[in-house]
Amino acid sequence: MSSFDFNRHTTREGTYSVQYEGTEKLFGTDGLEPFWIADMDIETPQAVQEAMKRRIDNGIFGYTKWQNPKFYEAVKGWWHRRFGIVLEDDEIHYAPSVMFTVGEAVRQFSEEGEGVILTMPSYNAFIGMVKGNGRKIVDCPLLENDDGWQFDFDHFEALCSREDVKVYIHCNPHNPTGRVWKRDELEKIREICLRTGVFLISDEIHMDFVRPKGQFVSMVELMADGDPMLVTTGLGKTFNLASIPHSYFITRDKALQKKFARNIASRYGMGAANSLALEAIHAAYTECGAWVDGLNSHIEENMQLVEEYITAHMSEWLDFKKPEATYLAWISFEKSGLADEEVHKALIDIGGIAVSPGHIYDMKKNRHFRFNVASSRHRVEDGLERIHRTFKKITKSTVQ
Repeated sequence: MSSFDFNRHTTREGTYSVQYEGTEKLFGTDGLEPFWIADMDIETPQAVQEAMKRRIDNGIFGYTKWQNPKFYEAVKGWWHRRFGIVLEDDEIHYAPSVMFTVGEAVRQFSEEGEGVILTMPSYNAFIGMVKGNGRKIVDCPLLENDDGWQFDFDHFEALCSREDVKVYIHCNPHNPTGRVWKRDELEKIREICLRTGVFLISDEIHMDFVRPKGQFVSMVELMADGDPMLVTTGLGKTFNLASIPHSYFITRDKALQKKFARNIASRYGMGAANSLALEAIHAAYTECGAWVDGLNSHIEENMQLVEEYITAHMSEWLDFKKPEATYLAWISFEKSGLADEEVHKALIDIGGIAVSPGHIYDMKKNRHFRFNVASSRHRVEDGLERIHRTFKKITKSTVQ
């Protein structure tokens, strides 16, 4: 049993939390219980809080150099202990954020109007970023069967072979489905991208939420010197630090390293590292392995609760299989026969709950919603009761 209390009551009062104070703007009404955005109602570990406090006590926050042994050793140590991966200093590079890194890779390796492959459903920020940079979304839908979500390699290879397709954004573990890609799948993805000249971006920000952690295979393990690819990640999800911008990426493409560094510093003027983020990285990666293990046990228990509650009370309307990773439950209401618009409106009006509607992660309606379980057990139970109340009422009115 974990020695950490992940059921402790927390509050966002006075913090201008997007999850709480941003809900009304997005969902059109106030007073909703939010389970939509991917951050946690769980406090950042004490060691990280204390490290940032010590840095604040210094009282000076001028330009800070990230190229230092403290940063490199923390990152290398974490990857070696957690995943058995050995990194070199010159493979690790600080960047302003994961989405900045993804966007910059898209800008460097494609032109406006050219294609970027996304597997659908897809993290909605990828969809917005591709559109915002004037690129064309090339949809490669995942396939769903009794074994879960599967990669359509034949379709993917056909898309990569197109002259207008330049970049593929890979998500491992996958958001929103929670799928963890296996080694042979990653090897095939890499081989296709290399053979067709498609630049490969692997977003691995949910890497620490794989259960068990030994199941996770990073694209870094398959990366050879000079490969046109990068892996990007950070502490925003694992340690609930989304409001402290930072990230780092790993690549063995020397030309890419130099161009990224030059653009971050000279083109965008964002070369200065976040001094608090650097302290957080060191404390998190050197002191908080047991905390992450305890957090994953808590999330697994919450996912089990969701699966059991749906089986016991809502199986005639909902389908849910516990995901291999993330703290995001991807729940299908397809068997209910209800339309997307009706369900999402009812969850707001009847359940008083804000969950992420599935259509924002896709190019089409998909009869799913995403439910965040990174909270206390009591709060997850309350959310499930709200969902149950909603479906009980709307299915009853449909029958009548």
